[in-house]
Amino acid sequence: MAALKSHTYAIAVIGDIVNSREYDRTALHRTLKAALATLTEHGIEPLHPTVGDEIQGIFATHGEALRATHLLRLHLRESGYDIRFGIGAGEIRIVDRDSDIQDGPAWWSAREALNHTEQLATTPGWAGIRTGLGPGSPNTKESDGSQVSVGTAPSQKDDTPPAPALCHLIDAHISTLNPSTCGTLRSLLEGEPNTESAARLGISPSANTQRITRHNLRPLKEAIRATWT
Repeated sequence: MAALKSHTYAIAVIGDIVNSREYDRTALHRTLKAALATLTEHGIEPLHPTVGDEIQGIFATHGEALRATHLLRLHLRESGYDIRFGIGAGEIRIVDRDSDIQDGPAWWSAREALNHTEQLATTPGWAGIRTGLGPGSPNTKESDGSQVSVGTAPSQKDDTPPAPALCHLIDAHISTLNPSTCGTLRSLLEGEPNTESAARLGISPSANTQRITRHNLRPLKEAIRATWT
C-alpha cells in the first residue's frame, strides 16, 4: 500500500505492452516480471502488473517516473518486446484501502495520455512514439477530505515535466535500435563498465564501444538523463 497523505501530488504511470496478443503470454509475463525486478527507482508505489498486459506505478516526480519507464522499455526491447506509457500528474485518491483501489486526476490524465500515445503511433511518421505526458492538475491541489489520498507532502511545486517533443525524439531513436543495442544503451544509462556490459551482451569491449559510437548512444544517453532531473 502506498504512503497516505492529506496534501498530495503524485505521478501516475500506466504501461501497456505493444502488440501483446502476438506473443506467448506466459513467456511475456515472465520477461516482464524479470524486467520489473531490475528497476531500482521504486517511487511511491513500484511499477507492477495489474490486469491483462498493463502495469501501473506511482512516483513523486516526472524524473523518477521517466527513469523507471526508460529503463524498463530498454530491458523489454532487449527481449524483443516493446511497451508504451501514459504519465499523469495530480492527486490520487484511495477509493478502497483494503483492495487498494485508486482514482483521481493523476490516473485520469495517465489513461488519457496512454490512449493518445497509442493513437499517435498509428500516424505516419510517428510509429516509434511510446511516451505520453498527460495534462496535470495544479501541484498545490488540496484533498477535499472526503477520501484519503496518496502522494508527497508538501506537493512537488518544482516538478516540471520535460517537453513532450524531447520525450518523443528519445522514443523514436530507441525504436530504431536493435535488441542488443538497447542492451548497450541500458548499460550506459546505468553506469555499467564497458567490460562488464560487453561480457553480459556476449561481445568484445571494442565491439561494444564501436556500437556506442555507430548508433550515437552517448548523446542519446545525455538526452534521456536530462528528462530524469
